[in-house]
Amino acid sequence: MTIKNSDKLKSYSIILGCLLGLSMNTYAIDSHCTDRHEVCPDQYKKSTYSVDYQEMLKERPVSQPIVVKPTPPKPAPVVVAAVAPKIVKLDDDKDGIYNESDKCPATPKGYKVDADGCPQSVSLHLNFKSGSDVLPKSADKDINTLVHFMQENPAATIEIVGHTDNIGVAAKNLQLSKDRAHSLAVRVIENGIPESRISSDGKGMTQPIASNKTKVGKARNRRIDIKIK
Repeated sequence: MTIKNSDKLKSYSIILGCLLGLSMNTYAIDSHCTDRHEVCPDQYKKSTYSVDYQEMLKERPVSQPIVVKPTPPKPAPVVVAAVAPKIVKLDDDKDGIYNESDKCPATPKGYKVDADGCPQSVSLHLNFKSGSDVLPKSADKDINTLVHFMQENPAATIEIVGHTDNIGVAAKNLQLSKDRAHSLAVRVIENGIPESRISSDGKGMTQPIASNKTKVGKARNRRIDIKIK
């Protein structure tokens, strides 16, 4: 039997269509079949349809670019400055020179000192009675302090200088000032200080340190200055 070319082509088309239909069953069944499945072959029932390939491409999630979040910089370490301990400077004898620089660390209170903290002078207001060179009992404390200083500083020598207020005659006041200084020198010597370390003199009323117009000023001028060498 002779098969015409047109019949061959028709047969090939049918076979090709079947094969194509089977191959698309998994990937790309005609989407319109869902609407007209009643005319499709049994193997193309709605319950077995696959998603259209193009629909699969549309529904496939688009890969998002990977965003690398920058690592926040680490905060710089906080540098806490070391606080130097506060140095407390001491001045045990209260003479204005700190202990570390004081070469005479036990200066009696009231004594004026040099840059090394060593006494240079002191003024004693001994409250002599007017016209008298007798040391009052109230002077004992100051005299004992002076004697103790001389004992603690055996190399020191002193000059005792007496002064008066302006009451009376200048000549008599000059002698009175010398007598008062001498009285103090004798008391210091009696306490064991060698006479060679002591000298005395008087200036009368010529070197006042306060006004002689008031009782307070006159009392300040009736004094004994001690120069320490």
